[in-house]
Amino acid sequence: MTEKSHRFPPQLRLKTPADFDAVFTRRASAGNGWLVVYAARNSLNVCRVGLVVSKKKIGNAVQRNRWKRRLREAFRLNREKLPSGFDFVVLPQSKKHPTFPELENGLVQLAHRAARKWKRNHGQKAQPPEAAPGG
Repeated sequence: MTEKSHRFPPQLRLKTPADFDAVFTRRASAGNGWLVVYAARNSLNVCRVGLVVSKKKIGNAVQRNRWKRRLREAFRLNREKLPSGFDFVVLPQSKKHPTFPELENGLVQLAHRAARKWKRNHGQKAQPPEAAPGG
């Protein structure tokens, strides 16, 4: 049985302030109008996520918790589409909530843009495509 797990285990979450500091100090960011994603390479072979939802930008606890629930669900459902080996810190920037498909697409696109920026800034090129046989 090759059913893929869609769980969101604790190992895929950034928890400690040191984890967040590592992403912010080695940062590469990408943003659109309502979301900013910071990325940094980790030593693992999986991507992890941390959320920073500020009271000043988002508002009361109900709105902040709604953002966190939706971002965790978008990450959980799209984890395999994100670049592996990166830690991401996601910051919502708007009180307005996008639709869930917009949120999913935005998260995936911004994570890829931030990862490309990190690779460019830190001198790591993307994996070259495998050479065609006989070519």
